[in-house]
Amino acid sequence: MTQGHNGKRIFIADPRDPERMVLSSILGRLGYEISAFSTLEEFLEHLEEQPRLVVLHAALEGAVDRALSLGSAECRVILVDLPPEGSHVFSGFVDATEHVLRGINVRVPEIVMVINDFISPPEGMIRRPPRVAGGYATELRLSGQTIHGHIYNISVTGAFLEVSSPPERDERMELRFQLPHTGELFCCQALSTWRVLPHESAAMRSPPGCGVRFLDLTPEQSALLEDFVERKGRVEP
Repeated sequence: MTQGHNGKRIFIADPRDPERMVLSSILGRLGYEISAFSTLEEFLEHLEEQPRLVVLHAALEGAVDRALSLGSAECRVILVDLPPEGSHVFSGFVDATEHVLRGINVRVPEIVMVINDFISPPEGMIRRPPRVAGGYATELRLSGQTIHGHIYNISVTGAFLEVSSPPERDERMELRFQLPHTGELFCCQALSTWRVLPHESAAMRSPPGCGVRFLDLTPEQSALLEDFVERKGRVEP
């Protein structure tokens, strides 16, 4: 167990060994204090430690009722369901800022971003920025090398980049990409905030890659990106 962001503690209760271990590993590398359990009974025995956020898998008997009872200002809750075979979708609930459980669809590479955004939101930001699916080619300029990849999903503030050799956390890079129907070539600096390594990909049901935060979009580019995400989000299921 490692000391986390401002002492923020996360509990993970998931009967699936690979997924539980990989999610614990990624969040631990980000500096969160992680406790992971394979049964609901074991999880309940440690609740007096007062986690800041709980990730519960719906396959655990009683997890749904427990998620509904735990969600509060002091403890945010993500309830994760088994995704359909071959799907890249988690469906479940997140305790929102107003502390009301609401339905969401969370693509697997986003689950860490969800946790980051709710536990340590950017200053002045209350809600997690909406994300939409990508599929657009991108170039990363990193340490004098050009790496080709794809934007797996994107929001106004960042993206998940699908690349075979994801950069280390806190690495700066230059991104070049073009969104369909905008005619705008985006060229900006970005910071790697977390990553899924190739050997973690299968358990996370995610391509290898990294989450990035955009650093220097122009006001015009931010407005274009916001409009793109809003329009695309309205037509996505």
